[in-house]
Amino acid sequence: MQLDGSGFKALTSEEGMHFGNFSDDAKHYTHMYLGPEKTPSISLCAVGGGCNPVWAARNSIAEYGLRAPKYLEFKADDGTTLYGRLLLPPEGAASGKIPLIINIYGGPAAQMVRKGTPDAFDEILARKGFAIFAVDNRGTPGRDRKFQTAIRHEFGAIELKDQLTALDQLLAQYPQLDKDRVAIWGWSNGGSMTLYAMTHSERFKAGVAVAPVTSQLNYDTIYTERYMGLLKEDKAGYEQSDVTKAADKLHGALLLVHGTSDDNVHFQNSIQMIDALIKAGKQFRLMIYPNKTHSIAGKDARVHLFTMIVEHFERELK
Repeated sequence: MQLDGSGFKALTSEEGMHFGNFSDDAKHYTHMYLGPEKTPSISLCAVGGGCNPVWAARNSIAEYGLRAPKYLEFKADDGTTLYGRLLLPPEGAASGKIPLIINIYGGPAAQMVRKGTPDAFDEILARKGFAIFAVDNRGTPGRDRKFQTAIRHEFGAIELKDQLTALDQLLAQYPQLDKDRVAIWGWSNGGSMTLYAMTHSERFKAGVAVAPVTSQLNYDTIYTERYMGLLKEDKAGYEQSDVTKAADKLHGALLLVHGTSDDNVHFQNSIQMIDALIKAGKQFRLMIYPNKTHSIAGKDARVHLFTMIVEHFERELK
């Protein structure tokens, strides 16, 4: 590659995710590979030459029964291509129409649709008879400037519009999916989008919001102002993105989850949402994890949380 960006040459060819760390002289690199159907591996490679394997996972993806999802394309209302993935239940796991769960992130910090190792929790849900869907709306990374800056000065509206547009196209393509039993769940910005979707749409029968930002006033200025600008310059945009102000519009069965020691999305976010929902007379379920940070890490907490998510969807969608 030249300094002007021209002359790109692919060093890898297998479908999947490739990560490289180059030596100081740029003649060698370590290559980490994650694919939807192949065992993760690390190799030491020479630019323009061969690769020598260094490490490979002991067990294959197939041994865990993980299946690659279907990778799909949709069109936003302005014609922009949106990328999605769908994992259907294995044969015999569902009877009749299949309930659908959307796993969302939707923000500037992460993509959901990447051709890496299949998601184990998606597979667990699929074996319970659910279909799992994800789509990267405008505002998510890995695309061009226009795509990433589409949400400038507002969080929520464009992201939800893209999610619903892709959902409609998905339901048209897969008539076995039940349009009346659609749920949504996400973590961090995905938790924020879950709350936004359940208060700005009536499409979702249930949802789980984990560690959500409920008001951009609560979040890091270096992140928030990058997309929202200064509060004094866009007060209306900040208010529009505040899901606590729409608590009275909550539709569907909500499970709200947060760790009390969250040092990223502070617990105050959920406290404000709880207060708003109570004042609006809205019933919801709440799970608090004492002394847990943003990741709610640890075997006990993780097993407890993901078991609760499964039970919530089985109760509300079946």
